[in-house]
Amino acid sequence: MGINHKVIDQKFDEDSVIETDPVLCSKLIVEGKNKSARALLSTTKDKSYPVLTADTLVFTPSRKIVGKPKNYEHSRELLREFSGATHSVFSTVMISTTEQSLLKTCETKVSFKNMTKEEIEEYVLSEEGVGKAGAYGIHGPAGKYVTNIEGSYTNVVGLPVHETYEILKELNLL
Repeated sequence: MGINHKVIDQKFDEDSVIETDPVLCSKLIVEGKNKSARALLSTTKDKSYPVLTADTLVFTPSRKIVGKPKNYEHSRELLREFSGATHSVFSTVMISTTEQSLLKTCETKVSFKNMTKEEIEEYVLSEEGVGKAGAYGIHGPAGKYVTNIEGSYTNVVGLPVHETYEILKELNLL
């Protein structure tokens, strides 16, 4: 969007949120990250800057919230569950200023083809899904397994761009 920005390394512990509702879980994580980042900025010359925080999580067909896979076996388990099924990806974006804040949550439904054991193994060993919520990146090789999406593509990539743009407009930051 052509916005000058800098990355702040906030300290919020995402694992401290144990909420089982994916929308509320996503919101609580993003609010925690935003509060942490704002606190870190409060003692700097940048304290009046807007703060944008976001988080993406996956809600499996078996109704579990997952983030990034813990290891290869966890990746395999997730991809086996996604195979031939539809799951949801939730992202929440929050932008705060010293006077106001706004957040939006986006849901996208993603359907995968029936994947063979070999396809799952090849994808896991490619390490393409390392560090990605749900153990895959739709914008990379995993896209060939996705048969349908309902909702925002950029949400699944990791930052729902339209929702971010709308928040920036509503807060008069554009």
